[in-house]
Amino acid sequence: MKRKLDVPDAGRPSGMNPYTGRPYSQRYYDILSKRVGLPVYEHKAEVIKAVRENQIVVLVGETGSGKTTQIPQFMVEAGITTGKQLVGCTQPRRVAAISVAQRVADEMDVVIGQHVGYNIRFEDVTGPNTMLKYMTDGMLLREAMTDPLLERSIYSVMLFLLHCSCADMLVLYWMKHTNAHCQLMFCLGSSRRS
Repeated sequence: MKRKLDVPDAGRPSGMNPYTGRPYSQRYYDILSKRVGLPVYEHKAEVIKAVRENQIVVLVGETGSGKTTQIPQFMVEAGITTGKQLVGCTQPRRVAAISVAQRVADEMDVVIGQHVGYNIRFEDVTGPNTMLKYMTDGMLLREAMTDPLLERSIYSVMLFLLHCSCADMLVLYWMKHTNAHCQLMFCLGSSRRS
């Protein structure tokens, strides 16, 4: 059974991709049937509500539950990104940032580098329409170094996937200096227990 993705209507007819203005591909529906089966998908409304009501949200989920791919999409679909703001999501490794961005672009039925992109050392695959950006911890740290108070931050939601010790320091820095317009989400996977 095909299910329509819960996206803001934006006046487009059913079956139309609100990001590209084109009909969804068959591949989109094939991927969507798998997305709705992920554990995090059944908590979509709760996650969106928590982010709308709190500046800092901590989520814990098992590996493979959909934290990395689904939650950033929930934020975009809920309209939390406005104007030039976007959802940022840190990844511990370059390869992870690239592969997750490609996967999410496929899930949203968009071309990588347009609405979904990534930023790793020596490679910025984003554009003026990017709403969701995956990046390494180091690239976010570089942004923080050039703007120590993060006053020029364009993130409406920043999602930290805590996998390595360098992320801990980055998170502490971000919490201390973040502007009041950015919600923070911290996702803890099953591989990291305190």
